[in-house]
Amino acid sequence: MYRILVIDDDQAVLNYLNIFLLQAGNFDVSTLSISTKAYSELTNNKYDLLLLDMDMPDVTGLDILRYIHENSIDIDTIVLTGVEDIALAVSAMKLALSSF
Repeated sequence: MYRILVIDDDQAVLNYLNIFLLQAGNFDVSTLSISTKAYSELTNNKYDLLLLDMDMPDVTGLDILRYIHENSIDIDTIVLTGVEDIALAVSAMKLALSSF
């Protein structure tokens, strides 16, 4: 079974993605609305895919991407954001590319 972690501070987005993914296929979906818990979740559990919001309080999506990179966590990641910020997008892509 394909394990997916969704991290977003918006509970409505988490609910929508959870329902969508569960209906779409044979996925084990976990959601996390408190970004400060992301580090321990990613360290203690193995996921195949991360759906990650960029704009969150306390720990941002970029912070989580850095953590993934610095700790060599093997996880495919799709970045989600409603914010139009070119610098943020470039930073996220650079972190992703430096992981290869």
